[in-house]
Amino acid sequence: MTEGRASLQEFFEVQSEISPLFARHLENIVSAEGITAHQAMTLKMLKDRDQMCRMSDIATMQFLTPAAATGIVDRLIHLGLVERKFDESDRRVVLLALTAAGEKKLSVVDKRLQDTMQRFLERVSESDRTASLRMFRKLKEFLKEELNALKKK
Repeated sequence: MTEGRASLQEFFEVQSEISPLFARHLENIVSAEGITAHQAMTLKMLKDRDQMCRMSDIATMQFLTPAAATGIVDRLIHLGLVERKFDESDRRVVLLALTAAGEKKLSVVDKRLQDTMQRFLERVSESDRTASLRMFRKLKEFLKEELNALKKK
């Protein structure tokens, strides 16, 4: 196997090992806060989208069925972390918004994740951090280009 082919295979192997490890770590962090990873991602999406979006947006962005997204949101509403609001220009449109408790919960989760990443980054050289960040940015741009090309087909 060529060196380029070996590094490609290793890239996929390491990535496939990192994803479940990160997911388990995230689940440990969020479960300590009484929520699930999908619920935490929903809170983050609401915050990133100026705290208001539609149920269909949540389903689409998390690759969930509308029913699954509704279940996640209903639980967040029950926990007092999210609320339903009506669009002022069209009362038929239901929007979701973070509550103050939801913002606080997300802040705690974000802080714990940042603490984890800080501990990791302290073990990595500055040059490795810079090279990794550059690679991730290039990967992000490449994937955006690939998705845009697929949309045009």
